[in-house]
Amino acid sequence: MAMPRFIPTLPSDRKHLPLVVGLIVMLTALVGVLYITHDFAKVDGDSMNPTLLSGDRMLITKGYPSPTRGDIISFRATISGKPDTLIKRVVAIAGDTVEVYGDRVFVNGVEPSIDNVVLIGQEQFHLGPFTIPPGQVYAMGDNRPISLDSRFIGGIPLKNIRGKIVWIFSPITRFRHIDSKG
Repeated sequence: MAMPRFIPTLPSDRKHLPLVVGLIVMLTALVGVLYITHDFAKVDGDSMNPTLLSGDRMLITKGYPSPTRGDIISFRATISGKPDTLIKRVVAIAGDTVEVYGDRVFVNGVEPSIDNVVLIGQEQFHLGPFTIPPGQVYAMGDNRPISLDSRFIGGIPLKNIRGKIVWIFSPITRFRHIDSKG
Protein backbone atom coordinates (compact mmCIF):
# COMPACT_ATOMS: atom_id res chain seq x y z
CA MET A 1 0.00 0.00 0.00
CA ALA A 2 1.35 3.38 -0.94
CA MET A 3 1.76 5.99 1.72
CA PRO A 4 -0.33 9.09 1.21
CA ARG A 5 1.85 12.11 0.49
CA PHE A 6 1.40 15.24 2.54
CA ILE A 7 1.24 18.29 0.35
CA PRO A 8 1.35 21.55 2.28
CA THR A 9 -1.28 24.04 1.24
CA LEU A 10 -1.77 27.69 1.92
CA PRO A 11 -4.52 28.55 4.32
CA SER A 12 -7.74 29.16 2.51
CA ASP A 13 -8.36 32.23 4.66
CA ARG A 14 -6.28 34.99 3.08
CA LYS A 15 -8.09 37.90 4.65
CA HIS A 16 -4.83 39.25 6.14
CA LEU A 17 -2.92 39.21 2.86
CA PRO A 18 -4.13 42.66 1.68
CA LEU A 19 -3.20 44.13 5.07
CA VAL A 20 0.31 42.66 4.95
CA VAL A 21 0.85 43.75 1.34
CA GLY A 22 -0.50 47.22 2.18
CA LEU A 23 1.88 47.57 5.13
CA ILE A 24 4.85 46.50 3.01
CA VAL A 25 3.91 49.01 0.29
CA MET A 26 3.45 51.82 2.86
CA LEU A 27 6.76 51.05 4.57
CA THR A 28 8.57 50.99 1.22
CA ALA A 29 6.97 54.31 0.25
CA LEU A 30 7.93 55.87 3.60
CA VAL A 31 11.56 54.77 3.26
CA GLY A 32 11.60 56.12 -0.32
CA VAL A 33 10.20 59.50 0.73
CA LEU A 34 12.66 59.76 3.63
CA TYR A 35 15.53 58.93 1.27
CA ILE A 36 14.47 61.69 -1.13
CA THR A 37 13.65 64.37 1.47
CA HIS A 38 16.14 63.68 4.25
CA ASP A 39 19.79 62.89 4.85
CA PHE A 40 21.96 61.91 7.78
CA ALA A 41 24.96 63.56 9.43
CA LYS A 42 27.33 62.86 12.28
CA VAL A 43 28.80 65.55 14.52
CA ASP A 44 32.58 65.51 14.37
CA GLY A 45 33.97 67.91 16.96
CA ASP A 46 32.85 70.13 19.81
CA SER A 47 31.96 73.40 18.07
CA MET A 48 28.21 72.91 18.71
CA ASN A 49 28.50 71.89 22.39
CA PRO A 50 26.34 71.78 24.45
CA THR A 51 23.52 71.50 21.88
CA LEU A 52 25.16 68.82 19.74
CA LEU A 53 27.88 66.52 21.01
CA SER A 54 30.65 64.87 19.06
CA GLY A 55 29.33 61.53 17.81
CA ASP A 56 25.66 62.58 17.69
CA ARG A 57 23.91 61.27 14.58
CA MET A 58 21.19 63.45 13.12
CA LEU A 59 18.41 63.54 10.57
CA ILE A 60 18.58 66.47 8.13
CA THR A 61 15.83 67.85 5.93
CA LYS A 62 17.19 68.19 2.38
CA GLY A 63 16.59 71.21 0.18
CA TYR A 64 15.92 73.68 2.97
CA PRO A 65 15.52 76.91 0.96
CA SER A 66 14.75 79.48 3.67
CA PRO A 67 16.77 79.13 6.86
CA THR A 68 15.66 81.29 9.76
CA ARG A 69 17.58 82.66 12.72
CA GLY A 70 18.22 79.92 15.25
CA ASP A 71 18.06 77.01 12.79
CA ILE A 72 20.91 74.51 12.95
CA ILE A 73 22.10 73.73 9.44
CA SER A 74 24.53 71.44 7.69
CA PHE A 75 26.44 73.06 4.83
CA ARG A 76 29.38 72.58 2.51
CA ALA A 77 32.40 74.86 2.90
CA THR A 78 36.00 74.96 1.73
CA ILE A 79 38.44 74.90 4.64
CA SER A 80 42.14 75.31 3.85
CA GLY A 81 41.44 74.48 0.21
CA LYS A 82 39.57 71.25 1.04
CA PRO A 83 35.82 70.63 0.88
CA ASP A 84 34.20 69.97 4.24
CA THR A 85 30.74 69.71 5.77
CA LEU A 86 30.01 71.87 8.81
CA ILE A 87 27.11 72.11 11.25
CA LYS A 88 26.36 75.55 12.72
CA ARG A 89 23.49 77.73 13.97
CA VAL A 90 22.09 80.47 11.73
CA VAL A 91 22.44 83.79 13.58
CA ALA A 92 21.63 86.19 10.73
CA ILE A 93 19.86 86.08 7.37
CA ALA A 94 19.99 88.22 4.23
CA GLY A 95 19.45 91.90 5.00
CA ASP A 96 20.50 91.64 8.67
CA THR A 97 23.26 93.89 9.97
CA VAL A 98 25.87 91.97 11.98
CA GLU A 99 28.57 93.12 14.36
CA VAL A 100 30.88 90.66 16.13
CA TYR A 101 32.90 91.29 19.29
CA GLY A 102 34.91 88.14 19.99
CA ASP A 103 32.41 85.40 20.86
CA ARG A 104 29.42 87.75 20.98
CA VAL A 105 27.31 88.68 17.97
CA PHE A 106 24.81 91.48 17.56
CA VAL A 107 22.16 91.21 14.84
CA ASN A 108 20.39 94.44 13.95
CA GLY A 109 21.83 95.91 17.15
CA VAL A 110 20.50 93.17 19.45
CA GLU A 111 22.32 90.18 20.92
CA PRO A 112 20.23 87.06 20.18
CA SER A 113 19.29 84.66 22.96
CA ILE A 114 22.37 82.72 24.00
CA ASP A 115 20.89 79.96 26.20
CA ASN A 116 23.00 77.19 24.66
CA VAL A 117 26.02 79.28 23.68
CA VAL A 118 29.46 78.99 25.29
CA LEU A 119 31.24 82.35 25.61
CA ILE A 120 34.56 83.24 27.21
CA GLY A 121 34.41 86.98 26.63
CA GLN A 122 37.04 87.52 23.93
CA GLU A 123 36.52 91.22 23.22
CA GLN A 124 39.74 91.75 21.21
CA PHE A 125 38.19 90.31 18.02
CA HIS A 126 35.91 92.74 16.16
CA LEU A 127 34.07 92.48 12.83
CA GLY A 128 31.56 94.82 11.28
CA PRO A 129 29.08 96.18 11.20
CA PHE A 130 28.22 94.58 7.86
CA THR A 131 25.03 93.52 6.10
CA ILE A 132 24.38 89.92 5.04
CA PRO A 133 23.91 89.94 1.24
CA PRO A 134 20.96 88.28 -0.53
CA GLY A 135 21.38 84.52 -0.96
CA GLN A 136 23.49 84.06 2.19
CA VAL A 137 23.21 83.41 5.91
CA TYR A 138 25.67 83.99 8.75
CA ALA A 139 26.20 80.93 10.97
CA MET A 140 28.17 80.34 14.16
CA GLY A 141 28.88 77.40 16.43
CA ASP A 142 27.35 77.32 19.90
CA ASN A 143 30.80 76.70 21.41
CA ARG A 144 32.14 79.92 19.98
CA PRO A 145 35.66 79.91 21.45
CA ILE A 146 36.55 76.87 19.31
CA SER A 147 34.14 77.20 16.38
CA LEU A 148 35.33 77.69 12.81
CA ASP A 149 32.31 79.56 11.48
CA SER A 150 31.18 82.61 9.50
CA ARG A 151 33.51 84.83 11.52
CA PHE A 152 36.35 83.13 9.64
CA ILE A 153 34.82 81.69 6.45
CA GLY A 154 32.27 84.42 5.71
CA GLY A 155 28.62 84.14 4.78
CA ILE A 156 27.15 80.78 3.78
CA PRO A 157 25.60 80.73 0.29
CA LEU A 158 22.12 79.19 0.37
CA LYS A 159 23.16 76.82 -2.44
CA ASN A 160 25.77 75.29 -0.07
CA ILE A 161 23.22 74.38 2.60
CA ARG A 162 22.56 70.63 2.73
CA GLY A 163 19.62 71.01 5.07
CA LYS A 164 18.28 71.73 8.52
CA ILE A 165 19.02 69.48 11.50
CA VAL A 166 15.67 68.18 12.80
CA TRP A 167 16.38 65.12 14.98
CA ILE A 168 19.18 63.58 16.99
CA PHE A 169 18.59 59.83 16.71
CA SER A 170 21.81 58.37 18.10
CA PRO A 171 22.98 57.70 20.71
CA ILE A 172 19.51 56.70 21.86
CA THR A 173 20.02 58.51 25.19
CA ARG A 174 20.12 61.80 23.23
CA PHE A 175 17.15 61.04 20.96
CA ARG A 176 15.18 64.29 20.53
CA HIS A 177 13.73 66.82 18.13
CA ILE A 178 15.82 69.91 17.35
CA ASP A 179 14.01 73.22 17.00
CA SER A 180 15.34 76.74 16.45
CA LYS A 181 16.32 76.98 20.12
CA GLY A 182 18.35 73.77 19.96
